Amino acid sequence: MARSLEVNPNSHKRRSPGSPSDKENLADPISSKRRNQSHTMSSSSSNTKRQRLAERTSNAGSQSLSSRKSGNQFYDPDQDEKERRRVRKGLRDLTRELNDSRNEYMQAGNTGIYDTIKKANEYFQEVKQTSDATIDSRLLVNAADLSYKKTAALVLGDSSAGIDVDEFVSKCISFMRAGPEDPNATITSTQRRRAPRRTQTQADPENSDEEDQGDGMNWDWLGRAACFRHNSRPAVSGFLLGPLSVQKRTRQIAQRRARERIDPSQAVRPQELREEDLDKQETSNLTAMCTSINKLLGKTRDHAEATVTKILEELPEDPSDEVMQEIMAKHHIADDGGVPLFDFCINPKSFGQSVENLFYLSFLVRDGTVGISTDSRGLPTLHPSKPVAPSEAQRQGIVKRQSVFCLDFDTWHDLIEAYGIQDLRMSSGSIAVFSPVNLTPAVRETISGLGGQVKYIAALDLEHHLHLTSWKNAFPDAEIIAPEGLWEKRQSVPEFKDTPFKHILREANKDRPWSISEEFDKEFEIEYVYGHGSKEVVFLHKPSLTLIEADLLFNLPAREQYSKTGDSATSGIWTKIVKPLLSTNAPATWQKRFVWYALAKDKKAFTESIRRIDKWEFSRLIPCHGDVIESGAKGVFKTVFEWFL
Repeated sequence: MARSLEVNPNSHKRRSPGSPSDKENLADPISSKRRNQSHTMSSSSSNTKRQRLAERTSNAGSQSLSSRKSGNQFYDPDQDEKERRRVRKGLRDLTRELNDSRNEYMQAGNTGIYDTIKKANEYFQEVKQTSDATIDSRLLVNAADLSYKKTAALVLGDSSAGIDVDEFVSKCISFMRAGPEDPNATITSTQRRRAPRRTQTQADPENSDEEDQGDGMNWDWLGRAACFRHNSRPAVSGFLLGPLSVQKRTRQIAQRRARERIDPSQAVRPQELREEDLDKQETSNLTAMCTSINKLLGKTRDHAEATVTKILEELPEDPSDEVMQEIMAKHHIADDGGVPLFDFCINPKSFGQSVENLFYLSFLVRDGTVGISTDSRGLPTLHPSKPVAPSEAQRQGIVKRQSVFCLDFDTWHDLIEAYGIQDLRMSSGSIAVFSPVNLTPAVRETISGLGGQVKYIAALDLEHHLHLTSWKNAFPDAEIIAPEGLWEKRQSVPEFKDTPFKHILREANKDRPWSISEEFDKEFEIEYVYGHGSKEVVFLHKPSLTLIEADLLFNLPAREQYSKTGDSATSGIWTKIVKPLLSTNAPATWQKRFVWYALAKDKKAFTESIRRIDKWEFSRLIPCHGDVIESGAKGVFKTVFEWFL
């Protein structure tokens, strides 16, 4: 690659290190001169044979000496170390100066880039090692890049530092008017530099017919001048292409609107809150939350004791201590009859929620409504208790103690692993079940391990509802949430006919915020996608940033669901046909088409719902069909529903 960088019209070309013949001719002009003399002398007929032999001998010696010198001219492994350090230091200083003075070198009229290349050429004469050549080449690349940016800035920059297009056009017009009348006239370099100009003094001022002779522009003259042989302009594809006038970007000034005046007669004065009102409100919220947690602790302990007692009674023989500890740990109760503190307070999905739970618990311990003890293994447990009057506490010798401990992020992770905390309850202790499956003994045991307080059962659309009745019979206090039309659909099936629905989402109520209960609304957002063919209901669990849906988005193959069957999630002819249609792998074109043409029955309503869901913050997605998307769910959602956003 030729090593040259033209930064102004008077710049010198830098010779390539890959052209040894050029460098040899520069470095050894004496040898070249002697060869020329040799040819001249050999052509003379007056020289004798002995003289020709002498000249040949001297030339051979000179050429061998020149070859020995040129051997170290480009690569010298034994180059002096001090000289190498000086060269490297100089090149690095130039590179640093080039980077530090980029803004200065970009200014019009500044010759910093040219001076840098010129100094680099001087150092290049002493570069004899490949590592030094790498530093030099890096400098040349940076200078070339900065030169390109400066050129672009000069061409498309502002009028103070760029090319004046009007002046350029005026000079072209003057040049064409000064051209010869003969179109076949050849253009010499002297004519090009000293082209005659047709000025007003050369023209006949009395000749009034000159205006009728056309514009007087010799385009052929301009074309021949621009396309003459050996043109020094760079032969790049984008040279002088594009419009002659570049539209400048102008700042649009926003129009200020007049301030809307409010009618004083219609204005309502806001309610003034005093400091005691804020304290009262904060105290009432804190009291309500602590009371709810205290009730949850009592229910959790009573349910766990009853479950463990029932299991132990059904065993054929007395269990060992290890078996008993395993059964009690599974149902979240300790051997001293208390609930493990960390198992009760730690939220495995939120470190902040775990700290907040401990904060509320501290008030219960302070008021004496909850006591802290330790089990046989020395682990802290919680026990519901009744406050003791000060006189009674003094008589019984009860002394209050304060305990301070630290819970950082690493300790929180260690507690989750040590206690095996994997389930997430609502902060009130209630359990919400979405699109329930068959209520098998294993599922019942899992619910019992969570405290057994199922309060909400949600049917996510018109299709996922088959097990609502069995769950409602098992948990009579649970409230069923379902879309409109599902209750009517179930009336044709006798066993489903009498199952009551508590909350029905209707299109007629779309303009009002969906509300189930205070505790439910605190943790869940609801979007009723009535534009979906199956009347989809989508939930967002805000504490864990989890989106819960049924048939809104599919994530096949369903490896997690098939893992317990022994069959492959990708086997079967129908699976291979449907899998590409319902895959979330980008760009998910087939699922986009499936949603657009098959699922979105009312595209306007569907689009509005999708855009509302897109405003939610979520990173995890649980579908009814396919694997759970544990992270990056928002990006997958945007990919699949790109046509609606």
